Amino acid sequence: MTLQKIAARAGLAVSLATAGCAMAASAATAAGASTGAANASLAASRTVRAVSGQDRTFMDQASQINLTEISLGKYMQAHAATTTAKKLGASYARDHTAAQASLRTLASRLHVSLPTTSGAQSESMVSRVEAQTGTDRDLSFAKVSVSGHQTAIAVFRKEESTGSNPAVKAYAANYLPMLHMHLKWAEHAESAIRAMRAK
Repeated sequence: MTLQKIAARAGLAVSLATAGCAMAASAATAAGASTGAANASLAASRTVRAVSGQDRTFMDQASQINLTEISLGKYMQAHAATTTAKKLGASYARDHTAAQASLRTLASRLHVSLPTTSGAQSESMVSRVEAQTGTDRDLSFAKVSVSGHQTAIAVFRKEESTGSNPAVKAYAANYLPMLHMHLKWAEHAESAIRAMRAK
C-alpha cells in the first residue's frame, strides 16, 4: 500500500470519527431539549391539577358573591333612606372590593379565569331591591343581606374544609370572619329598620 493510500484512509477515518462525534452531540442536545420540555410540561400539569374542580367552583362563587355585594353596597350607599342601610352598604362595598382584589391576584397566580359579572340570580335579587323605595328598600336590602351572607358562609366553609389548593383554602379561611361580621351587621340592620317602621 502506498503512502498516499494510507494517508487517504487515515483522513477518511478522522472524518468519520468527527461526524460520529457531531451526531452524538446533536442527539444529546435534542435529548436534553426533549427532557426539558417534558419536565416543563409535567410542572405545568401539576400546577393545573393542584386547582381542583371544587377550588375553581369556589373561586367562581366567591367572585360572584363579591361582585353582588359591591354592586348592591354601592347602590345602597347612594340611595338608602336610613343611615343604618347606608352604612351597611358602604361597608359591603369597601370590604368586598378588597376581597375581590385579593381573589383576582390569587386567580392570576393560579391561571384561573374569574367571572366578570355577578350572575343572573344575583342580578335579579339586586333588581328586586332597587325596584323598591324608602324604608321598604332598606328592609329588603337587610333581608337579602342576611340570607346572602348565610349562603356565602356555607360556600366559604365548604372550601375551607374540602378544598384541595392550600392558597384557595387559605383565602376562604381568611374571609370567613368578615362574612360572619357582615351577617351580624345585616341581622342588626334588619331588626333596627323593622323597629323604626313599627313606630
